Amino acid sequence: MKKTIISSLLNHEQAVCPHCDTKIGLRQISEYLLKGTDHSILCPNCNRALHPKHEPIKFYYCVCAGFISIVVPFWLYIWLIEDNFWKAILLSIFTAIICIIVIGIITIRKIEFI
Repeated sequence: MKKTIISSLLNHEQAVCPHCDTKIGLRQISEYLLKGTDHSILCPNCNRALHPKHEPIKFYYCVCAGFISIVVPFWLYIWLIEDNFWKAILLSIFTAIICIIVIGIITIRKIEFI
């Protein structure tokens, strides 16, 4: 069976239930991207509540990455390329989306449950 690039990026082999060793689905893991790690999910097999062992990525790093991905491209565009506010905003939005996708992939790959 061929592995696609997306399936290899979203590999979440370590995301298993510690009680029954059932693999947790990508849809359930992605709830943590929106609701945070204080939220618990249920194992699809044994229906026990699962919590992450630790934060997959520290919140501080996500805030710093978000700030850098918006502010740095904005000012680099303004100073080096063209003094156009709206084009700089569009570049910042694009880099913020890329940053959110990367943070999501890292979270999915690093999450482990207790």
